[in-house]
Parts: sequence; C-alpha cells; structure tokens
Amino acid sequence: MKRLTHAALKTSLLISALGLSSVTQAQNFARGQELYNQQCQSCHEDLMHARNRKLKTLNGLRSRIQDWSSHTGNSWSAEEIDDVLYYLNKSFYHFDQKPL
Repeated sequence: MKRLTHAALKTSLLISALGLSSVTQAQNFARGQELYNQQCQSCHEDLMHARNRKLKTLNGLRSRIQDWSSHTGNSWSAEEIDDVLYYLNKSFYHFDQKPL
C-alpha cells in the first residue's frame, strides 16, 4: 500500500509540475467562479458576456478583469485574476490562445 501511495504521489507531482493537473484546473475554475459570483455577478448577467464581442483576445479579457478589479476596489492578486479569467473564458468566451 505504501509503495502505491508513494508512486501515486510521484506521478501527481510530475503531472502538476507539467501543468497538466485537471484537479488544479478545476480548483481554478471553481475559485474564479466564486470570485466572479461574489464580486461581479450583481452587476453583470451571463448574457452580458454572450453579447460583449468587443473583446477579441484573451489578453483583452484579462485587461478588462484587471481594470474592473481596480475600479471596484477588489485589488485581486494575479492568481485571482487568472482564476476569473479561466472561469470566464471557459464559460463564455472560448479564446484559444494563451495570454502573454
């Protein structure tokens, strides 16, 4: 049993180091959704994202999130901004490219 647990831990660490962990992505998605629901949802409806086609890139979306974080006094960390970006992109925008 210990051998299996040790091997599983090694594999998990390797996957995480390579950025392939779906658990990490799920946590980021859930955290982004939670931050968005707590801080943004009261003014934004989901339909707003469907009709907002001024945003053409993932970097444009990131910039918008950063601006609103500052504007509303949230002062989100870079990690929190990434989580909200991940949530919004996966839920509404579906941009393919990675941000700079």
